[in-house]
Amino acid sequence: MARHFPHIGLRTVKTGLAVALALLFASLRGSPLPIFAAIGAIVAMSRTVGDAFETCRTQFFGILLGAGFGTVFVHVFEGLRWFGTGVGIILLILLCIRLRLQFAVPLACIVFVSVCLSPASEAIGYGANRLLDTTIGLATALAVNVVVKPYNNRARIENLLRHFRESVPAYVDERVLHSRYPDLAPLRAQLDRIHAELTTFEKQKLFRRDGHAEQAAYLRGCEQLAQSVLQELTALCTMDELGRLTPENAARLSVVGLEAPDGMAAPPRTDADIVAGYHLGNLLTAYAYLADFSASAAPE
Repeated sequence: MARHFPHIGLRTVKTGLAVALALLFASLRGSPLPIFAAIGAIVAMSRTVGDAFETCRTQFFGILLGAGFGTVFVHVFEGLRWFGTGVGIILLILLCIRLRLQFAVPLACIVFVSVCLSPASEAIGYGANRLLDTTIGLATALAVNVVVKPYNNRARIENLLRHFRESVPAYVDERVLHSRYPDLAPLRAQLDRIHAELTTFEKQKLFRRDGHAEQAAYLRGCEQLAQSVLQELTALCTMDELGRLTPENAARLSVVGLEAPDGMAAPPRTDADIVAGYHLGNLLTAYAYLADFSASAAPE
């Protein structure tokens, strides 16, 4: 039975811990709306600390603006509740745009309507309690995300880069030594994954040691070299006539672990020879740098 039970990831455990702590803190202050502490903890438990921080910012300003505006309008338009709610929504959206808080518009409007639908005598208390309890949940989740083994996908990025390097020689062999046109889609997909993981890695910079910026720059440099390899390989695959393999590039094929057959290399004579030699030379140079970068120790 155990093998059929789904794997419990660290993020799942951290979410449960954050919710439990948020409910505890809300109960200690005697909150009438502890559900919002739990909701705040759930929505703020993002994959990275950077994402969690952005979620906290959206939730806090959305609730602050919605609750504040709602409290004012529920008293000003007490006899015209429906009309006041519509006018308030318009003004609230304009205010968010003016303050460059467009990201908070949906939540601010939802909280605003919730407050406006409350009795006037309870509006202030409802808005204040919702803001306080949600803030407790957000702060708790953010703290748990930072303290309990923050997400780090550096090893995954390095594995993806290694897999990319290991894949390239087969493509070069197909195009250069056998004059075929390999499908580059899998190689592009690998680079897309590397780019996505790197974007996630860069969002982990909050509350981390200073060396994180250097690590991110190092990994971005490797990605750019990999992009150069794919770019030059793509150029070779778009040529109708590949041209002859120059002696210089034939000797350099060892960079990707290949060896040209005897008699295949010859000095360039046509434009196709020159262009193909140019792109292949650039590919081999970028690949060599990528191999050197990957072999060297990344900054800690």
